[in-house]
Amino acid sequence: VKDGDVSDNQDVQRYFCSDTPFINGIGVTILTGDYLPPLILAEVPLNEDVVQKYIVDGLQRTTAMMQIRYNNHKFTGAIEDHEIEYQTKKLDENGVAIKDDDGNFVWEKKIFSIKNKTYDDFPKELKKRFDNFQVSIASYQNCTMEKVSKLIRKLNNHKGMNSCQKALTWIPTYARRIKNIAESGFIKNSMHYSNPHRKNGEYLNMVCRCVMLAFHFDKYKSGAKDVSFYLEDHSSVDEFNTIQDYMNRLEKVCESNFQDIFVKKDVPVWFAVFHKFTQFGLEDEKFADFLTALTTELHSVEVDGVSYDVLNKETGTTHKKLITQKLNLYIALMNDYLHIKEDKVVEDNDIVKEDTLIKDETVKSEDTMDLVKTVNPDATSEDLEEYGEYIDSVVRISSPLYHQCHNA
Repeated sequence: VKDGDVSDNQDVQRYFCSDTPFINGIGVTILTGDYLPPLILAEVPLNEDVVQKYIVDGLQRTTAMMQIRYNNHKFTGAIEDHEIEYQTKKLDENGVAIKDDDGNFVWEKKIFSIKNKTYDDFPKELKKRFDNFQVSIASYQNCTMEKVSKLIRKLNNHKGMNSCQKALTWIPTYARRIKNIAESGFIKNSMHYSNPHRKNGEYLNMVCRCVMLAFHFDKYKSGAKDVSFYLEDHSSVDEFNTIQDYMNRLEKVCESNFQDIFVKKDVPVWFAVFHKFTQFGLEDEKFADFLTALTTELHSVEVDGVSYDVLNKETGTTHKKLITQKLNLYIALMNDYLHIKEDKVVEDNDIVKEDTLIKDETVKSEDTMDLVKTVNPDATSEDLEEYGEYIDSVVRISSPLYHQCHNA
């Protein structure tokens, strides 16, 4: 491609549009010798003996390799699997290769971190490994430009992972359990079930947030990846089994009567509230009674200046300040309706203790959202998370400019 023998600029071929994590991943794949899917080319005859080769599928991978090899791509600090093992000749203190008594070179294993490094920084062994990597090729022969355009349309008709789908890859220990829970009857029968939400992985992320709010609110994370990453190290099978049990119990007593309450954005909050409810030894039907009262009479009742009706209109879904307001309100309304006294609460599990509600990162997130909303009032916390992940992938985190201008 660099020499022009293969063209990366067929008439309808899109431009390179992949991000830094993609390039990092291609680099790690090559340096570790892992599998790289074959590239697909097409040959268009120019005359009887000459053909022009075009990239049909693989432009993003090809360009990523060229960015690393020729364009001084720097592997970012957030790269996964950054330590690359290689074999090299052992040297003495003068830098001369050591040989054994039989005249054979003595070899040793070394580790090279590619964090914040470019190809030029690689040891010669890794440069050689990169240059010698064998890329598999499949070719369509005797094509017209029209056929090549059709092939590009056909073979590039795919969709990358969204933030929820990618987040599941950060919690492999519990991923199968999460998938099983996300297929539960509660989600299908007690909520307004949406097949697109299922396909987009949003119910998987909702299950993770249920665990986060019920058992780890003092370490609350708002980003989908951050939630999964935290739970992978700090959750347990028992916590996910408990959420499954809660879903079964709520489906039984609520059936499909509260689908307007059990909406995707609020289900994690309601499961945290139900977790609180289970500490008082009441029958589950009492919780259903409370939800009935909420829909008929309690929805407009104010606590500390806010009501269910007011909070339900808020567009944010994962903002900690809003989540905290909902938890405080719903639990207060429940306690009052069911005549629950606060002294029955198990303090160690009190997810709404004031000293755990506000953290430094929450204030930073609020400041960012406030600024964004001055430009786009319709922006949501999901927008903030998605753009934040993108910016973090292309900006050098160590740069003072990043820290000074992060919100902007």
